[in-house]
Amino acid sequence: MSRQIVSLDIAMRGGVAAAAGLDAEFALQVAKSHERAISWIWAQRLAERRATDGRNVGIQATLATDPNGDNPIELYAVMDGHLVEQDASAGDPWLELAAAVREKLGFPLEPELFSNMLFAAHLGGSAHPELRRLAETLLRTFANSDAGGLYHFFTSLRFACDIDCTAMAARARIACGDLDLGSDAGIRDLRRITGAILRSAAVEDVAADRNRSHGKDNGPLRRNVFKVYLDDHEVQGRATDRGRKNNPAVVANALWPVLYELALGLRDPQEIIALREFVAGSEVPVLGRGTAAQIVGANVLYVVGYLLSGEWRAGCRYYPAPDAFLCFFSELVSRFPMVFSPFGAQAALREAIELRRGDAPGAFGPERPLNAALRAIAARNAELDATPELRRLLATQDPVGGWTSFDCLYTLGTTSSDLPVHFGGPLLSTTLAIRALGPDTTTSGLFGTDWATAILAEVG
Repeated sequence: MSRQIVSLDIAMRGGVAAAAGLDAEFALQVAKSHERAISWIWAQRLAERRATDGRNVGIQATLATDPNGDNPIELYAVMDGHLVEQDASAGDPWLELAAAVREKLGFPLEPELFSNMLFAAHLGGSAHPELRRLAETLLRTFANSDAGGLYHFFTSLRFACDIDCTAMAARARIACGDLDLGSDAGIRDLRRITGAILRSAAVEDVAADRNRSHGKDNGPLRRNVFKVYLDDHEVQGRATDRGRKNNPAVVANALWPVLYELALGLRDPQEIIALREFVAGSEVPVLGRGTAAQIVGANVLYVVGYLLSGEWRAGCRYYPAPDAFLCFFSELVSRFPMVFSPFGAQAALREAIELRRGDAPGAFGPERPLNAALRAIAARNAELDATPELRRLLATQDPVGGWTSFDCLYTLGTTSSDLPVHFGGPLLSTTLAIRALGPDTTTSGLFGTDWATAILAEVG
């Protein structure tokens, strides 16, 4: 059977078009678009993309100084912090951007791992053989790169590990079958990862005006809510501290593997989690403790509150487009309804998606293909008709099969800083469009309710 026939058969039997009850003609258009996108991403020969030392680097994001893609820099041209184009002129914007990023990071640019995590997490469970094979290849770029259960954005540990990468890597390993949760070894590996996420919970409440460090306004800190960076000096020292920050999009991602483990009965909700964190300038850590249920309950309230309050409409640090949070939150609502249905989360999510569709166009606008893909995933998870997003994806797909304009997924530095660095590009947009157009590829299961009852008891 040809690749096209395989893809169309999968799409027509189990794809988003069929699931959404679309008419047969439009369902076929969606299935063909899905196949063209797979053909394009396969043609990028990602398994052959290598650094100077021979390591496969897989997908590498494009960086830009502007969310519209100004002064783009391809990370494929950066291998272990060195420019392949050694003869770049002194005035080249490429070098200016590389210098700006080096100043923010404290070290030269190097290949990143997050894009591979994202692909494997979203498409690793695909029924399409080429997507599954590619996800397994990309998985090998990061699966064994953790430090004490924590994963990191760049290939080295010169930059802080974070719970966003950690959560995405965990999802990727689960989706690809790399974490065998029927074995003691697989359970131990997952526990090490989720334990690191749980340990990131903030020890104390701190008002925004008292939470400035490392030259940044870190925003208010909420007790027991996951921090983006641990700053606990367990795995990395003071040199990599980034400041104590909560972030709603990151918390939504981080909750997924933690809830998955609890739902499978692999961690006792009443287990005590020891917490510690260092405040900038202090040699003595702040200590705390809480049960897994207390910590998870605080994080559930945090992301639900962010949605219900309407704060999501402004986007957030790291993920400036509101569609990213809607997508990440929708993954929780869809997979763990027993936790989120008491808050009316699905109905609120549907309302938010409808509101977002009417927002004005712009650099982070709802019309951007990447944001349409994120929102289509959210709509499907919320059991809302995703036709507007699917039509937008079909209308913006390039003749070559991908979405090759620059859209920003995440940002290093706040969008109000002097020179934020925006990460995005064709491979990220096309990865999420493939997820949006194709069958559901995320891991789901039928879970009991006792574990959820313990969490809900903590949130009142």
